[in-house]
Amino acid sequence: MTPNLFSNLNRRKFIGLSTLFLLGACGAQTTQSTTSSGKSKIVFWTMQLKPQFDKYMTDLIAGFVKENPTAEVEWVDIPWGEMETKILSSVAAKTAPDVVNLNPQFASKLAEKKALVDMGKAISDADKASYFPNIWKANQLDNVTFGLPWYVATDITIYNRSLFEKAGLDPAKPPKTFEELTKVSEQIKAKTGKYAFMLTMDGGQVLEAMVQMGMKLLDPNGKAAFNDPAGKAAFDYWVNLFEKQLIPREILTEGHRKAVELYQAGELAILLTGPQFLQAVAKNAPETAKTTDIGSQITGSTGKKSAAVMNVAVPTTSTNQELAVKFALYLTNAENQLAFTKVENLLPSTIKSSSDRYFTEAAKDASILDRARVISASQLPQSEVLIPPAKDIEKLRKIIYEELQLAMLKEKSSDKAIASAAERWNSL
Repeated sequence: MTPNLFSNLNRRKFIGLSTLFLLGACGAQTTQSTTSSGKSKIVFWTMQLKPQFDKYMTDLIAGFVKENPTAEVEWVDIPWGEMETKILSSVAAKTAPDVVNLNPQFASKLAEKKALVDMGKAISDADKASYFPNIWKANQLDNVTFGLPWYVATDITIYNRSLFEKAGLDPAKPPKTFEELTKVSEQIKAKTGKYAFMLTMDGGQVLEAMVQMGMKLLDPNGKAAFNDPAGKAAFDYWVNLFEKQLIPREILTEGHRKAVELYQAGELAILLTGPQFLQAVAKNAPETAKTTDIGSQITGSTGKKSAAVMNVAVPTTSTNQELAVKFALYLTNAENQLAFTKVENLLPSTIKSSSDRYFTEAAKDASILDRARVISASQLPQSEVLIPPAKDIEKLRKIIYEELQLAMLKEKSSDKAIASAAERWNSL
C-alpha cells in the first residue's frame, strides 16, 4: 500500500456517474453466487492492499470460513486508480462484488443511485455501537448508512524544532489552534524569513480548516449555510494570511506535494498532514528529520479534528447479501481491525481496538512513528469527516475555492466572494 493512500483517495476528482453507468458491462465479469460444491460464494474487492496485506487477508478469510463452513470468499485487489470505473461498470451490469472497499465520498455516489445496502438497517444496534459515532456518520447520506467504517487516518502537526528555536519559539509547544498558528507564522516569518505552514487547495485541507473554524457548509435543505459571520471570518483568515505574505503564493497553484517538498527543504516550519509522511521526510530529508517533532492536529474554535475514513459496502446486486453483511462485520470487528492496523500505520474505527495499549502507550524512548500513532489515535473521539458526503460536494468545494482565491488576490472583498459562492451553489 502506498504511504499516501488516504491523500490520493481523498484528493481525487470523481468521474461522472451518468457516463460510467452507460458503460454497462465494459470489463465486467459475471460472478457465481454458489460454487460447484454448493458453497455460498462472495467476492470481496479491496483498494490497493496487495502485496502488503496478503498474509493478513488470507488468514482473515480462513478465519471467516472456519466460522462459516458453507461460505467461500474470493479476494480481488484493485489498483486505486481503476476502482471507480470498475465498480461503476460492474454495478451497472449487475455483476458487482458482494463486498467492496471504498471511501465515503465515492461510496455516496453509489448511494445516490440506491446501489448500496443500508447498513443502518442491516446490522444490530449493538454492532453499530462498536464504532466511533463520529466515524460512523461518515458513511451516511440523508437517512441511509451506505457502508461500515473500516480503517481511519487523522492528521497531526509535524514541525521543525530548529526553526522554532531560531524564531524564539518554544520547540516543545507547537500551536494547537489556527489562532495560535497565526501568531507563530508572524514570528517565524519575522525572525527567519521562512513560512510557518501551507495548507493546500488540491483537496479538502483548506475547506476542512474553515469548518474547524466554525463555517457551516450546508443547511438541512442542501442550500449554502456559509454566508454568515462564521463563514466570513473563515474567509478573512486566509485572505489576511495571504495579504500579510504569511503563507506561500504557491497555495494558489500547488498541491500537498509542494508543502511536503518545502518542509523537507527546511523552508516550511510546520507540515499539517498524516503521520505516514514522517517516513517520507526520514527517507528524503534526513537532516530535516533530525530536527522534526510532532504534535496534535491543529483545530479551530469548534475543537473538531479531521479524519479520512475508508469503508466497506455491500452492493444491492449481491445475491448473498446476508453473508456479505456478515463478512463486512467480521472484517471490521475490533479484533480484526486491531490486527489490520498493526500491519500498516493506520487507525481503527472501532472503540475497543483503539483502547489497546498499542494505541494508548508509547515508551519514553519510543520512535517518532510510535509517538505519532498514539497522538493520532487519541484524536479519534473528536475526529470526523469534516466535508460530509452530499450531492455535488466536489462542485461546492470548487466554488468556494474559486471565490476564496479571488478574495486573496483582491479581486473581490471577502464579503462579496462568499456571497457569490453561496449564490453560485444555490443556483445549481
